[in-house]
Amino acid sequence: MTDPFARIRRLQESMDQHGLDAVICRLPENVVFLSEHWPIHGVSIAVLEREGRAHLLVPEIESAYANPDWAEVEVFGWLLLKDRDLYEEVRERLARIRDGRGLASARIGVERAFEVVAPSYRAAEPIVPAEPWNAALAEVFPAATLLDCGAAIADARKLKTAYELDKLRNANRIAELGMQRFLSEVEPGMTETQVGAMIEYAIRAEGPGRDGARLVRAAAEVAAGPDNSAGAVLLVPSTSYRIREGDLVMVELGVVVDGYWADLTYMAVAGREPSAEQRELHNTVLRAQRAAAEQMRPGQPWSAPDEAARRVIDEAGLLDRFPHITGHGIGFRYHEFEPLLAPGADQPLEEGMVSSVEPGVYRRGFGGIRIEDIVAVGADGPVFLSTPREPW
Repeated sequence: MTDPFARIRRLQESMDQHGLDAVICRLPENVVFLSEHWPIHGVSIAVLEREGRAHLLVPEIESAYANPDWAEVEVFGWLLLKDRDLYEEVRERLARIRDGRGLASARIGVERAFEVVAPSYRAAEPIVPAEPWNAALAEVFPAATLLDCGAAIADARKLKTAYELDKLRNANRIAELGMQRFLSEVEPGMTETQVGAMIEYAIRAEGPGRDGARLVRAAAEVAAGPDNSAGAVLLVPSTSYRIREGDLVMVELGVVVDGYWADLTYMAVAGREPSAEQRELHNTVLRAQRAAAEQMRPGQPWSAPDEAARRVIDEAGLLDRFPHITGHGIGFRYHEFEPLLAPGADQPLEEGMVSSVEPGVYRRGFGGIRIEDIVAVGADGPVFLSTPREPW
């Protein structure tokens, strides 16, 4: 049976190595990591010491989503007429934790180095910790030493436990609900934006409730035709372009399920079977992806999957059409920094690392093809957390 709390012990070991007595986290991705609660509004706070479980401060209006198995949950009022100012509540409750846990003179890790962050569920209006939060911490902990906890958390987050891998599998299964809708229903005459909305609808409508999923968000960007798909080297917004018969259609999809992320790219040809040239290019990219995934093994350098993908694409005479890296870490954020499947990255892959594997080839006037799955480094080799694609 998987141990869901193994990551907490790993973080506590990392805190010990970095000389931290406690960490105080406000960013949603770290609140999830410490407490298994994905904040809805972004004002929840998680506190973890080097022993025991976390303490979670959560607003009353989202308290039903807090998990008391993971943390000591304390509810506070926020945003209603009856409630006090947020930072009055925060200072008072953090002071109680300080005094009850003997943290007045502790070495406390806080979030200072994070610039790329995952959103709360209410992604339309993220709440970012800034000067009011920093001032509250300084007031509550005047005798403590406040240090950046970024490195300690990164060390703990880079290797996913069996529990986390199961959560990521479920996020990918839910993402695939939308991709299956895409493959079965995309047709000439639809706009890119209509296809994206169709995919997001399927995920939002059918995802909650699957294997315990509660909070589900999806963002599908669609690029179609000989120019738009060729320009989709990085994420580009869907447009009002109306898809034509025979167009290559690329979908870049990000899905978050209770704070765990999936990232997939799928391809289709609208309205008919692929042409011989489309089939050949797709299958070349698929071979490159499989060659890259095969290198997701402990001890291999981060660059090995990238080198394997480029070798296949180079043999096809298309290396200059593959302008981006082969993959990036994923888990509690859409794009995590470890591992990075890129040329020259010589750090070793380790069991439990999770990455996208997404080579692509892009030709103006013909179109672009990228195939992306999520692959973990297993003890004996690659473990797909999403469903591998088949040749055309």
